[in-house]
Amino acid sequence: MSDFAIRLATPENRKEIFNVHRHSVRNLCSEQYTEEQINMWLDGRDPDMYLPAIERGELWVAVSDRTILGFVEVEGNEVTKLFVSGAAAGSGVGKALMVKVIGHIRKNGKTRIYLEATTTAQDFYRKLGFVETGTGTFSQGGAAVSLEIVKMELV
Repeated sequence: MSDFAIRLATPENRKEIFNVHRHSVRNLCSEQYTEEQINMWLDGRDPDMYLPAIERGELWVAVSDRTILGFVEVEGNEVTKLFVSGAAAGSGVGKALMVKVIGHIRKNGKTRIYLEATTTAQDFYRKLGFVETGTGTFSQGGAAVSLEIVKMELV
């Protein structure tokens, strides 16, 4: 899938971004995480949660034929979200999105680039030059269940 463009997201994209986010988590993370963990991860999310990053100009989408294939969000020098639809996984969309935001972060004078990866995406980030700096867990809303995460930094 080499025929896609990367551009800044607009508020009108938020519903499709939300659908890509849910689809990615449900279809690409189900081998590493339980249904209970995935439900906790997605609980309480809605399309408007992307508006602050869109308004800051820190959320990009990969688009092919007006369909959003994936998106990446940053805040300062942290990559906070990278999700690719299951159909586009392994096609270069995720790598292209990461190249875009790494360039954006460096253009803004930051040298340290970091993120918290799922165990699903850990190898993907390693291939891009990220190294593990620690581990942790993610949960939201006081949930009794959590996800294992890996803290990573670009060297």
